[in-house]
Amino acid sequence: MDPRKERILQAVVADYTETMVPVGSQTLAARYLSEISPATIRNELAELVGDGFLLQPHTSAGRIPTDRGYRYFVDFLLPVEPVEPQVRRSVRHAFEAAAPSAEAVLEVAAGVMSQLSENLAVLTGPTSLGSRLKHVALVGLRPGHALLVVAVSDNRVSQRLIAVDEGLDQDRLTAVASWLNHLAPGRTADELAQLTLGPDAPIAGRLVVAAVGAALRSLDDPGTVIVHDGVRNLVSQPEFGDPHQLQAVLEVLETQRVMAELLSLAMPISGVQAVIGSENELAELRGCAILVTAYRVGDRLRGTIGVVGPTRLRYGRVVARMELVARLTGEMLDRHLV
Repeated sequence: MDPRKERILQAVVADYTETMVPVGSQTLAARYLSEISPATIRNELAELVGDGFLLQPHTSAGRIPTDRGYRYFVDFLLPVEPVEPQVRRSVRHAFEAAAPSAEAVLEVAAGVMSQLSENLAVLTGPTSLGSRLKHVALVGLRPGHALLVVAVSDNRVSQRLIAVDEGLDQDRLTAVASWLNHLAPGRTADELAQLTLGPDAPIAGRLVVAAVGAALRSLDDPGTVIVHDGVRNLVSQPEFGDPHQLQAVLEVLETQRVMAELLSLAMPISGVQAVIGSENELAELRGCAILVTAYRVGDRLRGTIGVVGPTRLRYGRVVARMELVARLTGEMLDRHLV
């Protein structure tokens, strides 16, 4: 796309984002491109429509961005919108005032992100990138059952009830745990699965190794999705005025497993990833834009922060604010997960 078309596309996106009114050549010439004649702008608009970047709802209307137009804008024309100092101070104060727990920090992050984006905020709890075994304990509860306690290197703990041979008393359970603590400290679930257990492995050794691997994998699964009451923000958007469309979107958002998988797949290594309109695999979300970024806790933990709204988002503004919230979320969680 040549520079003049880029300027026109950027102006259409900026104006439509604010007004939700199709943008015409006269508006563009008066507000953004006074040095270009309306006739030239009309010709460029027609070409942008032909190339699929803009849409003309009907013959006498102005133009609106298509999903392809928004994608080009986000990839190549996204303006830098620094977060205002007073907003930075307010956000930091909200985090500093949070109760000293991971749950409280995530709740604050969701509320702040919802407010700053004026849309709906979705978060996943922190997960490990390959939890490593620190310590195993086995506690006999009743014949045939034991409590398996698995601690990992970042001090998180998983507890689960497992079935064992009824002949295993507490001394034998303790011996199995000691054997595994000697054999497999620092291993991930995948590394445990590759262990070769010799004939000297204790009774129930294979069973416990499999159970510990399952516990490690559960700690690596996407965390619980937190949906803030920014649902009210979504309801207020004109694009979701159709109650049937809104209900379909909300049903997807309320399905924690689906949203966790969606955010996990979209999570970028760095920066913010945008999934716009028809790019969404779920039909219910094809009228939405989803922005996703990762927060990091130390070197090993991370989760996702997402914003869900109409494709008519203020992308530059929301991206800058997401990056701020992600950084502060990681900093605060680092205090409470060590």
